[in-house]
Parts: sequence; C-alpha cells; structure tokens
Amino acid sequence: EPLARQPDIDAAVHWVLAHAGVFLNTAGDMALLPRILDAAARFTGADDAAAAAAAAAQRQRMQPLFTAAQNVI
Repeated sequence: EPLARQPDIDAAVHWVLAHAGVFLNTAGDMALLPRILDAAARFTGADDAAAAAAAAAQRQRMQPLFTAAQNVI
C-alpha cells in the first residue's frame, strides 16, 4: 500500500532527498503524484529526515521489501 498521510509522504520523500545516490521512484497513482511533488518542493535539508522516516516506518508497521537490505543500512 502506498503511503496516504501527507506527513508520512513528506518523511519518505525527505529521507530520499537527504541521501545522495538514492533515487525516488514516484507512485503510478496520479492522485499521489501531486502530494509527492509537494513534499519534494518543501524539502529544506537533511536535519530531521532520518528521524521522521523512522517514526513513519514504525507508525505504518513497514517491513523491508528485501531482507538482505536490513544488514546494509
């Protein structure tokens, strides 16, 4: 399921933008695209990106897509 709440979308987009070499693939859902672009436009820096993304992941009970990736981060 895609993220639906704007604060969660913001946290995910800001995390990606805070990490050089990580790329953001936008959602195919045209209703979500404006919200993703809005989050990207409001990105101001990496200061809180990691903490906000971790909190959103915990709140959404997200699981990694690739289990090997857990050891990389």
